Amino acid sequence: MAEFAEAASLRGEHFFYIRVPNLLKPKDRGEKYEDPLKDALGELGQVTGGGSQLGDGNTIEYCGVDVVVIDRHHGLKLVRKIMKSCGAPKETVLEEYTRSYRELPLEPGEDE
Repeated sequence: MAEFAEAASLRGEHFFYIRVPNLLKPKDRGEKYEDPLKDALGELGQVTGGGSQLGDGNTIEYCGVDVVVIDRHHGLKLVRKIMKSCGAPKETVLEEYTRSYRELPLEPGEDE
């Protein structure tokens, strides 16, 4: 993920990996999260990928969506709003890769 974030940073963009504790297959993940994010982001950014973390016996542990935005503050706010409106669990985490790795909760804190 750090490589994606570094490439985005060189383009003046911000990369987030949205880790969702849902056991969704790719098509379902796309319909539930990726498509609404694509529609909502518009000129602000784009969904650049997604995937699932497989566990024992090819079970899905969690799924994720890669997002790049041109404005960190507005992008983060919109991503959170859309993910909540799509029913993402409150345990969903937005992973941010900047100079150091950060996990941001789905619900923003006082300092954001």
